[in-house]
Amino acid sequence: MSKEYRKSRRVKPNVDINITDMIIGTKLGDVLNVSSTGLLASCRKQVEVGEMFQTEWMFSARGLKNITVGLECLWSEAQYTNICLCGFSIIDISEDDQNVLNRLISQSKEI
Repeated sequence: MSKEYRKSRRVKPNVDINITDMIIGTKLGDVLNVSSTGLLASCRKQVEVGEMFQTEWMFSARGLKNITVGLECLWSEAQYTNICLCGFSIIDISEDDQNVLNRLISQSKEI
């Protein structure tokens, strides 16, 4: 997708971000790139379009608190490597958690 069609600045996070499905308590995947409104994730299981998740994001860097983010899968593509690439929209995030995410985005490299 061409950058001029994107709603928000997309970055490759400068820290690892692990996503946990809070409902079942297992790791959902890892963030590959992120914006203030969505993300691309590498997931360990097949995710269906329209599926929603209440997630906790855990950062590998000190000084960043974990955040809680509601996600909806917009697209999903199974890979031959037993992972699933998924595009998610952020559908629920508190103002405090959005501020943490915005700080991470401002410190990361745009792609």
